[in-house]
Order: sequence, then structure tokens, then C-alpha cells
Amino acid sequence: MIDLNKLRTFTVVADEGSITKAAARLYRTQPAISAQLKDVEEETELVLFERKNSKIYLTKEGTCLFEYARERIDEIDGVVACLRNNRQNLDGTIRLGVYFELTASFVPEIVHAFKREHPRVRLDIIELDHDALEAGLLGNDIDLGLVTTLKKPNFFETQPFYSFQRHLVASREYLSTVSSTLTYENIFDLEVIASSNLLSDYKYWLKINQQNQLLKQVDNITKLITVKDAEALRSLIKKGAGIGFYDDFGGQSKSEDHAVVPVFPESKPITINIEVARRRTRTQNLLQDEFYDFLIERSEMV
Repeated sequence: MIDLNKLRTFTVVADEGSITKAAARLYRTQPAISAQLKDVEEETELVLFERKNSKIYLTKEGTCLFEYARERIDEIDGVVACLRNNRQNLDGTIRLGVYFELTASFVPEIVHAFKREHPRVRLDIIELDHDALEAGLLGNDIDLGLVTTLKKPNFFETQPFYSFQRHLVASREYLSTVSSTLTYENIFDLEVIASSNLLSDYKYWLKINQQNQLLKQVDNITKLITVKDAEALRSLIKKGAGIGFYDDFGGQSKSEDHAVVPVFPESKPITINIEVARRRTRTQNLLQDEFYDFLIERSEMV
């Protein structure tokens, strides 16, 4: 089978009647053009050009191939142009479900980049907790989701998007008011800030730091502040309202980072894995497929 790129080179040379002019038109060197012509002749086992007085002419076989190839290449170029135009002019609505803690950190850049390529597409960003997000995907109320956990993973097609760590921290000012003998056992005597009243982060953190005996204490925390917005949670921690989990992403500058420190410097952080998810059984949709591919490509840049 002849390489399409080489066949295109052959048609340009035949059209120009000159390797020099073809090289200029294709922004290639003359030796590169000559090498591709040689490959085409070898692959077809035909003599396609005759050379007389430093000029080249198509043979009978070359003329036949040129007329056929030019027509087919024009058809291919037309199809490609049509496909590109269709992509650029995609319209419709994408419903993106996002676990609410992740919205401020990832969604603005995703929206900006995708709308730049597809300005006619509407993006509905739907912020939900884990269970509601999974239910929305299963019920077809959401097209795609950025998720951190799924109870029924076999129902979904997923691809990794981003991983980050979550550290238990507090402001230096707040820790200066705490006893220097702070231990895992008395940590919940402090003011605790959480992103939800489920306190799942604290339970997971205790498990990975081999403090399972303290899990029951999590359900009996009395000094508790709960917020849904991740930015509000970070602000409360920095202002010294208590201890809480702080992500190592989100665009906070170094000057902001030094305002908080680990509560237990030697403790292991929580690792959070974000995935792009969509239903495994679904109706094919060009717009949704385009957005899914876009998210997978963005995962390498986040």
C-alpha cells in the first residue's frame, strides 16, 4: 500500500512538472522529494517519470496514476476538511458532574480551554457529592463526571485525570495555642473543620496512619465546623479557626502555603485520585465523545 504522504508528493511533482517547484510548495528539501518519488516507484514497481534535459515528464503509467490519485486525494482532503469543520462547529450541551470540592480547582481552566475550541457548546457544571454524582451518571442526568470514588465501578468507563495529596494542617498561629504534647489521641479536642459532616477524610487519614482505635471518636467530635466550599475551608484554616485538610493544588502561592503547617509532620497524607467517568452503556454522541477525549488529553497537562 502506498503511503498517502508520498502519493501526495508524487501528485504535486506531477502538477508542477518540477522537483524544485514541488519542494518549495511543500516546504521540503529537493533530496527529500526525490527520495519519496523513488519510494513510490519502488512500491508500485512502475516507472512514473522520464527525465530529459534536466526536466521530468510523466510516463503513460505515471499520467494514469496521477489522474486517479489527484481525484482521490481531493476527496480525502474534502472529507478531512468537513470533519474538522464539524468539530469546530459542534453545538449542544454537555452536563459535567463534578465533586463539589474540585470545582474551583479544575473546572475554570477546563471550561476556558474547551470553549476556546468549541464556542457554540454550552457547558452545564453540576456540583454534587459522591453518591449524587454517581446516581446522576447512572440516571443519565449527567453526561460525564470528575469523580474520586464509585460504588459501582463496573457500570462505568473511567480514565485517570489527576492525583493529589491532602494534608491535615493548621495555621501556625492556631498551633501556637495548642499544647506542645499534642497526640493522635487528643487531636479531636481541637476545633475541627471539615468539608462535610461525614468526616470521611478524618477516618481515612486515621486508617492510613494506623490509628484505627480512634475511628469511633470521629463520630463524636463536638468542636466541629462544616463547610461545602473548598475555598471557604482553606480560608478558615489559614485564619486560625482550627485544623483541616488542605490540598496540595489549587493555585495557592508560596506566600499562602507558609501560612499553614502539618499538624503531625511525620503523618502520611491522603492521596486523592480523580477520574473521568461515563456510563459504559450509552448512546453514541459526537459532542460527548469529543469532550471526553478533550478531558483525557487535558489530564496530561493538569
